Amino acid sequence: SYSDFVMMSFQAIKHLTCVDGGALFCRNKDHYKQGKLLRWYGIDREGARVDLRCEEDILAFGYKYHMNDVNAVIGMANFEGAEKNLATTRANAAYYLEALKDVSGVKLTQLKKDRLSAYWLFTIYVEDRTGFARKMGEKGIMVSRVHERNDKHSCVGEFCRTLPTLEKVIHKMICIPVGFWVTPEDRAYIVDSIKEGW
Repeated sequence: SYSDFVMMSFQAIKHLTCVDGGALFCRNKDHYKQGKLLRWYGIDREGARVDLRCEEDILAFGYKYHMNDVNAVIGMANFEGAEKNLATTRANAAYYLEALKDVSGVKLTQLKKDRLSAYWLFTIYVEDRTGFARKMGEKGIMVSRVHERNDKHSCVGEFCRTLPTLEKVIHKMICIPVGFWVTPEDRAYIVDSIKEGW
């Protein structure tokens, strides 16, 4: 209800995984139909014809973005554990929110009260991100920036804009492990390691 398009990733470490792939949700039925064409070379796979590929005129370029059957079967098998994975990840995030709220050098990201995050990532702001990452690596904890500004790349340079809020925090953002594979012992060790400083 908030946007025209929503994407969902089914990559390997997501709550519901198909090993790879994703889903596109469209508000508008015409966009939905266009998405179905674009996902497989511009070919309408639902039309009535004898040969799936050769009978139809292709009106617009498409891609090979459809999920294969193997990924789909893996995803279907993972439905059973998806809710438990999500609950565990949210419990890990709740632990961090409480345990890290007053730690020097760490700032938690803002939370909105009218929504609930899936916490695929747990992003924090830290002073001296490089030092933080080095210290966590020494403690055997994998941390990552995960994402960077897209508009810094040459291929989209023309779209680069001044984004003052992002520019204040981009050099401080780092993600700590939060997924369903993080045990209560793991998360306590992560918090204790952060509290040691860097």
